[in-house]
Amino acid sequence: MNTLKQLLIILSFGFLGEILSFYLPLGMPASVLGLVLMLAALGSKLLKPSHLGTTAGYLSANMAFFFLPAAVTVLENYGLLKPVVVQLIIIGILSTVITFFVTYGTVRICRLLRAGKGS
Repeated sequence: MNTLKQLLIILSFGFLGEILSFYLPLGMPASVLGLVLMLAALGSKLLKPSHLGTTAGYLSANMAFFFLPAAVTVLENYGLLKPVVVQLIIIGILSTVITFFVTYGTVRICRLLRAGKGS
């Protein structure tokens, strides 16, 4: 499947997430809703990983590029953020540490469950 078709599939899930987010009072961001829909399509075998193939890999490998607009916006509005920059740094550090330990715990639990299942 060529790159343009793969990109169209990925973007269509994002667009579907936007539509559902607008019409349904779920309180879930459209991008997350689009990802959940794509996960459901992958899980139900309606969509195969090969349908996303190289385009998804390219987008994942170059993810930092998509954060540039957000970083520039933060720098442009530094005057507004200056009074709370210490709190933002603390929140960033704490959320990173918490995410690390939750991920570690989840992997440990999954490994224990897999080990118990293999016996």
